[in-house]
Amino acid sequence: MKTGIIPQIRQIEAGGRPISLRDYHLDGSVTASFARAAEIFLDNGPLEGAGRIRYEKGEMGEEAYRISAKAEEIVIRAASGRGLMYALFTLSELDWVNDGALCEFEAQDAPTLSERALSDDISRGQIPTAAAFYALIRRLARYKYNTYMPYMEDVFRFRAVPAWGLYSDPMDAQEWRDIIRYAAEWNITVRPIVNLLGHFDKMAHIRELQPLALRRADGSLTDCMDPTNPQVRKVIRAMLEEIVDCFGPGVIHCGGDEPVGLTEVFGQEEGGRLYIGHYAWVHGVLKELGCTMMMYADFFAPPWGDYSVPVERVRELPEDIRFVFWDYAVRDAYPWVDALHAQRIRLYLSPGSWNWSGFCCDIRNCYGNTKGLLKADGGRCEGMVMSSWGDGGDTLRVLAAPGEAIGGNYSWNAQSDYSYEELYLLLHRSLYGIGADEARKLETIYHYQGMVPDPAAFRQEMWRDPLRLAGMTLPGGAEKLCAALEDAKRALEEMTPQRNAACFHALACAVGRALFTARKLLLLPAKMPETVEEALPCADAALRLAGELQALRELHRALWFETNRSSDWEICAARYDDLYDRLMIFSRNARLRRFWEVRKKAFEPERNE
Repeated sequence: MKTGIIPQIRQIEAGGRPISLRDYHLDGSVTASFARAAEIFLDNGPLEGAGRIRYEKGEMGEEAYRISAKAEEIVIRAASGRGLMYALFTLSELDWVNDGALCEFEAQDAPTLSERALSDDISRGQIPTAAAFYALIRRLARYKYNTYMPYMEDVFRFRAVPAWGLYSDPMDAQEWRDIIRYAAEWNITVRPIVNLLGHFDKMAHIRELQPLALRRADGSLTDCMDPTNPQVRKVIRAMLEEIVDCFGPGVIHCGGDEPVGLTEVFGQEEGGRLYIGHYAWVHGVLKELGCTMMMYADFFAPPWGDYSVPVERVRELPEDIRFVFWDYAVRDAYPWVDALHAQRIRLYLSPGSWNWSGFCCDIRNCYGNTKGLLKADGGRCEGMVMSSWGDGGDTLRVLAAPGEAIGGNYSWNAQSDYSYEELYLLLHRSLYGIGADEARKLETIYHYQGMVPDPAAFRQEMWRDPLRLAGMTLPGGAEKLCAALEDAKRALEEMTPQRNAACFHALACAVGRALFTARKLLLLPAKMPETVEEALPCADAALRLAGELQALRELHRALWFETNRSSDWEICAARYDDLYDRLMIFSRNARLRRFWEVRKKAFEPERNE
């Protein structure tokens, strides 16, 4: 019997008589203690046998559990319904990885970290439908998260500040209360992330909110609110009152990351003073409202950039603040982890799901980053916040699912010894119900067989104006990458997922966009054509690409609305439409005799300014 699941079980011994979950049923002791127990097994087949799966309350940690699976009955011991739920998910996962052919076993499990959260960016691009939110909550519960943290720059509808999120399809408090209620039924706590200083760029361009923005000496806008403006505090207090009224007492994450404009305008010393004063005030407001505060730590421990102050200054903020250190790179060492622990603060770690840099999740980097960051910490932090970002807004957010599974594995069991290959195969088995051979055929979609040295640049290449020269070259050539992606696309089309269909089908958009970009690099000129004979094939290629782009746009649109509200679809659609127009312009100009006079400048490489 295979015992490897996600998250990895800490102790399990299997052997003895064969058993099948179909030979058991959920006893009343289970359903009375966890009302949604039967839903866990919807994809496992009916549990209608004579044997009992029963629950005994025992003395252990709140989230710990033990399973004693015998031919006669399966006994789950846990201290609470939460531990019972985790045990039931373990049974379901073991059944999946063994195709229903289990044997008697004993398991004992408990989490490494008491707080295991997903930070989910719903502000940049896509706001899920209620059904998609509920599917995500169930997936997080399966991977034994206990907290969901929606990142809401501008997608909460504030009564006191109606201009906030005016053009972003924001959600009102009742919609959030419905999600909070549903999540609680799956033992998931919903705690918001509301950025109260930086990442103000979208709001800064709304007339009513623009006076809150910090400006440079030349009058240009930064992406920060102005902490010297008294009106900023008035607005933030009103916002926090509504947030707490909706989400209730508890932790409120108030952002604080990447306030580049603050030190740019005021310098390091004064900028540091203003930052610390601002967040000390926010902390005080939250304390009045019965809440505790969480915030990012990068102003004191920056993984990149030159906007920070010395790490020791973190101690100038109230000692009960919970700091989240994020670093999404795969590194040999993470020295900021030790530096922050040396300040004796309440520290949480945040690796990344790596779904934002390319067309889908970079599973290899997510694995290396998550495992490496937790290893560097060595069990000292209070919790982990897996970060899923939506930078650019066009990569379908459900493509973060592999990263969610990886985060669940290491936040539950930080000592997990799965190799990359083992975890890669397990997550495809768990998420989609596909076997090892099928999963290996999809790896090109995630990693391009190593032929794309910079996936982020490759993603931007898709949108590059064809009247400009290509901005990148591919080792091995675009033709080889096209062939590999075509193979992966055909393999994907032949597969049928057993579960999480929306996440799986989104891979079709990912491979389609990657293939289009590779073909664009292959077919359009890397240097200016010198003759009509060289230009005409490029004109024909641009027409073909324009047709392919229209089909891809419709696929992207259908998959977007399968799991999302309208939110920022118009912005994404405009990028497709703009590129389509440029391809048509390119094709027309490539056929004109005055092409070289009129378009010569357009073929000059872009300059970095």
